[in-house]
Amino acid sequence: MNSLLFHCPTTERPVKTGIAIDMAALRKLQPVTVRLICPHCYNAHEWKLTEGLLGDSRAGMAPTLEAWSPCPR
Repeated sequence: MNSLLFHCPTTERPVKTGIAIDMAALRKLQPVTVRLICPHCYNAHEWKLTEGLLGDSRAGMAPTLEAWSPCPR
């Protein structure tokens, strides 16, 4: 399994979400939107899980999901 990654649109740095997934499972995901505060630029971003990228599960790209903060509505 690989890590699900997104890119911060401000810094373009990859962000490891802490979600381990493979390509078959990624293709089956519903288009759920994730809205979180980015640990790199501290702005709120929205992504669909299906827009994520698969990264190397051993990559040391911090921060993980624990560093994310949910966005207030």
